[in-house]
Amino acid sequence: MKLTRKQVTDASAPPAIGGALMDRRTFLARSGLTAGGFAAAGSLSLGMMQKAAEADTAAGETAGAEPIRTVCTHCSVGCGIYAEVENGVWTGQEPAFDHPFNRGAHCAKGASVREHGHGERRLKYPTKLVNGKWTKVSWEQAVNEIGDQMLQIREQSGPDSVYWLGSAKHNNEQAYLFRKFYALWGSNNGDHQARICHSTTVAGVANTWGYGAMTNSYNDIHNSKAMLVIGGNPAEAHPVAMQHLFLAKERNNAPLIVIDPRFTRTAAHADLYIRLRPGTDVPVVWGILWHIFKNGWEDKEFISQRVYGMDDIREEVAKWTPEEVERVSGVSEDLCYQAAKLMAQNRPGTFIWCMGGTQHHIGNNNTRAYCVFQLALGNMGTSGGGTNIFRGHDNVQGATDMCVLSHSLPG
Repeated sequence: MKLTRKQVTDASAPPAIGGALMDRRTFLARSGLTAGGFAAAGSLSLGMMQKAAEADTAAGETAGAEPIRTVCTHCSVGCGIYAEVENGVWTGQEPAFDHPFNRGAHCAKGASVREHGHGERRLKYPTKLVNGKWTKVSWEQAVNEIGDQMLQIREQSGPDSVYWLGSAKHNNEQAYLFRKFYALWGSNNGDHQARICHSTTVAGVANTWGYGAMTNSYNDIHNSKAMLVIGGNPAEAHPVAMQHLFLAKERNNAPLIVIDPRFTRTAAHADLYIRLRPGTDVPVVWGILWHIFKNGWEDKEFISQRVYGMDDIREEVAKWTPEEVERVSGVSEDLCYQAAKLMAQNRPGTFIWCMGGTQHHIGNNNTRAYCVFQLALGNMGTSGGGTNIFRGHDNVQGATDMCVLSHSLPG
């Protein structure tokens, strides 16, 4: 069967054989489409997608399985998933075609999320090391032994002798309970794994405009006229997010600038790749701003109305001449000029960063420089602009706010 272009793109013409409407699974199976077909199906309109009929379970879905909406926990994209649950057991999954971020797509990590709970290699009961061998024990024994030993430690050494480490893998309710647990324990010695990834962004961004979080969204990147990625490799770390960058390239002809010490899979798609010495993010950003200020490409009206302290930035940037930037970072004047011109001539532009920018002892400096760059170009408070931070997990902000951190309370 060969479909015409009109049949594929017209939502009013669902795929059919012999005049009968087909569900998606049958369409793919009969068309001989494999993994590439599933990716292409993500671009089909929702009008073409129909729930598999119960009589057609051989083509895919289990009879009697109940679809339950959930979210992938692998990275910060948080792709929508329909878990197929049968008698309380998660038996299969489908990506959500109606989700605004993944729109029916999955990466390899997301496709395996069911295995976290039901994989063959998943340990489904507690074990205890006995005579050098891991031995299965009951849940009651495990809970009692751990509780007794913790109470013994608390009695001997005090509540502050225990360290409580939470995670962005927690949902909001789990994070809230975890925080209550170590408060009940009598200690404030708790923290979040975001301490080494997101805390530098929180401090840097919050000190720039008051609140430390991503300012736009993945699907707002569709409106970007330019994209700058520094210290991030979404092609590998956030594969579905990369599709949104590709859409901006296709829809807006938006140039992609990638700044990274490594030539990554993301850099392979860049219109301009800049290799810098690790830890020299600020000199490179200042080096690009040097050309922006020199050529008068900054958004003067935006700065006059909305920005305080940019004159101090100008004085600092003036010290970072092209020669000094190249000496410190290894990045040539020509590359800095090209980056400045691309971002200045294609506005609004988005500024994307990830762990490569934050996991430094100067991470706060980096994130503040990224924010200053966007303020200089007037790329804040506008669709297609913003500072977009691709975090490691899908609930960094929620687990932080609800509230694994030691220095604040839930909410």
